[in-house]
Amino acid sequence: MSWHSVRGHDRIVTLLRSNLRNGRFPHAFLFVGPDGVGKRTFARKLAQALLCERNPEALLDPCEACPGCVQAAAGTHPDLLEVARPEDRQELPIRVIRDLCAEFSLKPGRGIRKVAIVDDVDDMNDEAANAFLKTLEEPPPGAVLILIGSSAELQLETIVSRCQVTRFEPLPEQVLGELLLERGVAGDADDAARLAALGEGSVSRATGLADPELERFRRELIDEISAEQGFDPSELAGRLGAFVKLAGKETLDQRRRAALLVGELARLFRGVLWQTAGLSAPCPDPADRRSAQALAERLEPEDVFVLADRCFEATYHLQRNLYMPLVLESLCHDLGRLIGPRVPA
Repeated sequence: MSWHSVRGHDRIVTLLRSNLRNGRFPHAFLFVGPDGVGKRTFARKLAQALLCERNPEALLDPCEACPGCVQAAAGTHPDLLEVARPEDRQELPIRVIRDLCAEFSLKPGRGIRKVAIVDDVDDMNDEAANAFLKTLEEPPPGAVLILIGSSAELQLETIVSRCQVTRFEPLPEQVLGELLLERGVAGDADDAARLAALGEGSVSRATGLADPELERFRRELIDEISAEQGFDPSELAGRLGAFVKLAGKETLDQRRRAALLVGELARLFRGVLWQTAGLSAPCPDPADRRSAQALAERLEPEDVFVLADRCFEATYHLQRNLYMPLVLESLCHDLGRLIGPRVPA
């Protein structure tokens, strides 16, 4: 995999090469941006380029054939360390950070540098972040640290001040559509364009929304919430929870499905806000626009802001492994309270 396969982030590649040529290559990065736009893929490609044993380092371009590149791509390079939050934990444990720092301090096994990739730094508590400071302040010679999160605002200022913050933007719709076609997620160009519009620049989001069963449930969910007769919050929470469980036995898969559906509700309420402002909602699905219009005719803008905020809050809780049935039930009851209960026939 060469740099051209890391789509949509040519600007960052150009900037890093310029910094390296000018002797301003940082020892620590903080990659931030939405999920599913390629931050992890980019970090691994950057690590491969830095550990390449054939091409001059100034090119920052892995040859992909030398032992260093092959091992980095396979995740077996002794000088490439990767850690992330365990799936069964709500936080990135301090033990993981301490073990990483201890191993990172050792001399490189093959070349002249070590590279560490730390994912899920949004979930580092203050204790773990503080344990990381000494390594950030005094890294081994030639070492490079790459931290991956969603926002610099979620990190301690002491962490941010010691890193070069690199912001990743959502992928352009055309690039996202091409990726979906290449990966077999979309069946044809029209399907790719539809999913790319729904995906909002995220490969993982577009891939999740490509599931026909999820698309069916998504349509039913939005139609029911926007219906004039209202809905039963408890009943809706039960059906939502049951559908989420169909994603598989793995809790992570269930949470991803739940987060996708809650994200679709947030998109709906953003469309409602556009409608209340007298604008056409930028929804790629005509049925979504009709639902947004129906809600805009019944809701006050202040209520719509609260509805969207509750969706963002629920997504945050899902990402941090709070008890999922309670998160979904609480969300549905808040939606029912603001939108209106079911009207008896």
